[in-house]
Amino acid sequence: MPLFHPAGDLLITVGIILFLFIGIRILYRIPLKISCAAERDKARLCGESSVGFGPFSIAFRYDGVLTGEMRIMGRHLFSFSLPTSEDADTEPEKEKSEEGIQSGMRWIPVIFQGSRRIIQHFRIDTLTCHARIGCGDPCTTGMVYGCIQAITPLLPGTHDISITPDFDEPALEGHCRLDTLFVYPFSLLVYLCRIIIPEVLNTSDNRRED
Repeated sequence: MPLFHPAGDLLITVGIILFLFIGIRILYRIPLKISCAAERDKARLCGESSVGFGPFSIAFRYDGVLTGEMRIMGRHLFSFSLPTSEDADTEPEKEKSEEGIQSGMRWIPVIFQGSRRIIQHFRIDTLTCHARIGCGDPCTTGMVYGCIQAITPLLPGTHDISITPDFDEPALEGHCRLDTLFVYPFSLLVYLCRIIIPEVLNTSDNRRED
């Protein structure tokens, strides 16, 4: 029995390992893109949000009815409808609500811990907003408009924001779009699993003890 494999077998094995390593590295460096867009006028409100990873993306549209579709390279593959939730029971469930509040309070430290890492991976790519706003009161409208003008220069990334105040009538019309990136999403996913899974296991253990 030979001690060494033939050179051809070694080259094939090394090539497969190298190919897998390059593929994993490329996947690791692909950012997760999340886009949101909305448009509102006096008659209707519509919007669209999409989550994309590489050439694949899932988009959700709302124009009175919520629908979704799968895309590849920006091209439509197929559409699917989202089920509407049926009317829930109107009976009071005080005990369940209190239990839900208590479980939510336990997750607050985990949320703060994870939010710091999420901010490090989060990037604003582009932000576009052209709108007309009015609060019905000239003083309130002026304060809101002044706050928006003060915050706009501090926003990171490329942004195109044009706000027109309406001091006479209440108004909220226009369109906006936000494109964001999560850099190294696999690293963020591993980190979130490391802090979420132990909390889930501890919660399940506490319920068993009770």
